[in-house]
Amino acid sequence: MTITSLHITNFRNLAEVALVTCHNGLNIISGNNGSGKTSLLEAIYYLGLGRSFRTSAASRLIRQTADKFSMFSQLINDAQRDISIGVEREITGTTKLRVAEKDASSVAELAYYLPIRLINSQSHNLFESGPAFRRKYLDWGLFYQSEAFLFHWRQYERVLKQRNVLLRNRCSKRELDAWTDELLKYGVTLDMLRREYVEELAPLIIEITQELLAIPHLKYHYQSGWGDGIDYASVLADSYHEEVRSGHTLFGPHRADLEISMDGIPVKHFLSRGQQKLLICAMITAQGNLLTRQAKKGLIYLVDDLPAELDLASRQKLISMLSRQQQAQIFITAIESKMICELLGEPAEVPIKVFHVEHGRVAEGKEFPCFLAKTSSGI
Repeated sequence: MTITSLHITNFRNLAEVALVTCHNGLNIISGNNGSGKTSLLEAIYYLGLGRSFRTSAASRLIRQTADKFSMFSQLINDAQRDISIGVEREITGTTKLRVAEKDASSVAELAYYLPIRLINSQSHNLFESGPAFRRKYLDWGLFYQSEAFLFHWRQYERVLKQRNVLLRNRCSKRELDAWTDELLKYGVTLDMLRREYVEELAPLIIEITQELLAIPHLKYHYQSGWGDGIDYASVLADSYHEEVRSGHTLFGPHRADLEISMDGIPVKHFLSRGQQKLLICAMITAQGNLLTRQAKKGLIYLVDDLPAELDLASRQKLISMLSRQQQAQIFITAIESKMICELLGEPAEVPIKVFHVEHGRVAEGKEFPCFLAKTSSGI
């Protein structure tokens, strides 16, 4: 599923934007700092996930003097059928979602049609921040590739919240048992789905990493959240008194982690920020490959500020790898479009379209076929 057209009204500094995109290749968004390049990526991200990657306060996304923002997109699926999706957010907090000209009940319906992955300056949080970031990484992939995932994830979260309420109230073990049984039911399945996903994904990550970084002895190990080789039911039974004292569930998929190491040492301890970025790109593109292979879906990549922390050779490897992704659509920002064009080389491997952003206005440039002169800016 890729975007063929995009309409944005009153989002950040973007007053009125209407784009016809390159739906089967590379969309370069050029412009000076502060012009609105990242806001354009942010709008696409919001359209697919119902949230921003820059702020948790949705009211800040509404353009000054406006009382709401809206965005609408026409998509084309793998069967070449058109589907429309839209989001409208009022300053009062009211949100309207539309999918295929009908009201949608949840953001999950939007997300299903618009698989989006973001690569930006904050991507290193996958390594340097807590396990929650790595769980989200796994769960993103499972959302698109497992019909059972969303149901079991939602049920586990629901039961976990209720069980924690009982623990805070220092309930008896007998009162807790019914909720513990439910936690086991959904938790064991969720753990199994994640474990199987890592087994399928890890070889692809390692293969792509060798192309970008050539890191030897890289290993991905999924940690369940209660200890390897230990029965979850036994862990919960043995931890009752400890959990009552703490007031929350101490073990389970909500404590799971994806350990990424080389020779037993977490990669965050010896990789530079640039190397971390390349490894994260390998992990994200591996998800795109697996999604295309198993679910027959294309991925939309949003790449903000590609050159940051990467040398020229690394940038060339990364943009070449992204351009070879099957069924993928890429939106990438740069101060000058020429910067990205030169990285692609001649001939380019994908169709290219260039947009120029200035003071919140977007000018549409020329669409190129699968070749591009290194000196052409497209504007």
